Amino acid sequence: MKARRTYKDSLFRDIFNDKKRLQGIYYALTGEKVAVKDIKITTLRGTFFEDIKNDISFMVGNRHIILMEHQSTLSENMPLRMLWYIAKLYRQRVKPDAPYKKTRILLPSPEFYVFYNGTGETPEHWTMRLSDAFVEKTHSLELELSAFNINFDKSSELLQKCNDLKCYSIFVAQVRQEISDGKSLRQAIIKAIQYCKENDFLKDYFSSKEQREVIDMVNFKWDWNRALEVRAEEAAEAKTIKVVINMLKEREPYERISRLADTPLENVMEIAKRNNLAYN
Repeated sequence: MKARRTYKDSLFRDIFNDKKRLQGIYYALTGEKVAVKDIKITTLRGTFFEDIKNDISFMVGNRHIILMEHQSTLSENMPLRMLWYIAKLYRQRVKPDAPYKKTRILLPSPEFYVFYNGTGETPEHWTMRLSDAFVEKTHSLELELSAFNINFDKSSELLQKCNDLKCYSIFVAQVRQEISDGKSLRQAIIKAIQYCKENDFLKDYFSSKEQREVIDMVNFKWDWNRALEVRAEEAAEAKTIKVVINMLKEREPYERISRLADTPLENVMEIAKRNNLAYN
């Protein structure tokens, strides 16, 4: 029987599954200071890809349970995913027969956050709601999360409040800059690690990690995002080909097809040739 591939941590998850760093993020988000000893990490590990696993979750005393997700490709389904995560965390905390008892079970209050550092345009801060996905509006169920764009920006209020988050964003920005300068992803990561160590951006983290380990975590994330981009590009290309073929069957002029399908004339002629639809 073929073994299933195990889950690989992202760099964000590896950096911030740390009580001291979570203490800083919690203060930046809520303005409330908590002791490290009052933080308990509850992140769902997930052994395999199909298991439920989140980026980071932690409890503050017995009062709050905080769930944080990092996104470089923004998903509008994050409220639904958060619902699955909190349901599993509550099930881990509550005995199976407890909900059937008469006395109310007290649960830690949940808070949901998404940190986005993709290249798409977003506000600095916005709200996502589960109810936005409902076919019919109802007040029976709601889950609301706060989303933040954490791309490095000196004016970002959240990044100014949380130095570790700012340093992480600087690292990502540096990787992107090195890639835009023509370096391979591996070379860009190495240069970004060096830059952060020299400028004291998460220096303790990057000094304690094997370079190969950091490369693997970042490379995995980048490859996954690129796979999604390629899938979208292929879908768009397939749609264009279908439009061109339909117009070729109607024997529309090649120039008109090129214009309406928004594709170069040589592509139209190549599609016509491949599908035995060429004509003068």
